[in-house]
Amino acid sequence: MQFYSATTDLWSSRTMQPYLSLTVHYINTNWTLRSICLQTAYFPDNHTGEIIAHGLKDALSSWGLSEERLLCMTTDSGTNIIKALKDNNWPSLQCFGHRLHNAIENGVKDPRIDRAIGVCKKAVSAFSSSWKKRRDMTEVQAELGLPQHLLISESPTRWGSRQKMIKRFLEQEKAITRVLGADKNHLHQVILFPHGKIWKY
Repeated sequence: MQFYSATTDLWSSRTMQPYLSLTVHYINTNWTLRSICLQTAYFPDNHTGEIIAHGLKDALSSWGLSEERLLCMTTDSGTNIIKALKDNNWPSLQCFGHRLHNAIENGVKDPRIDRAIGVCKKAVSAFSSSWKKRRDMTEVQAELGLPQHLLISESPTRWGSRQKMIKRFLEQEKAITRVLGADKNHLHQVILFPHGKIWKY
């Protein structure tokens, strides 16, 4: 390929091990856009802009990619990754999805929304920490003809995970209400959600 663009991201595994990913994008001779993840490398060093800059330079070099042919590198809005690209003097573009996520987060800062999200999180936590509730949930789902899906936890670093958590919560609302309502060891209080009722746990 004559020229290419790239995306990179720092992320943590489920065991909280840090990794640096690198994906390249290019148009081949048939005018087809191709994207190839070249590496997801263990990155235990401090995540300063300077160290990330060196890590990215090494990554391109190890794949024989010329910095001069890099048209643009897309990243999230992290200050350290932005500094790394500036240090390398590489053209950069912030990820639209990440900027949209941040805009939505800022746009929904409202006590009522925070309260509803808090209810969802507490309910999800109640089921994730109790195998009995998960067992009961499966039985109730079968009785109600609901999909046998697990609840989804929100992860601040996973874009859209809050929306997925709420969507799954609403899908399973009747089952959640039945299981938590039958729990005599805790006091439950019903509060209003925009479309109906959910349990405050």
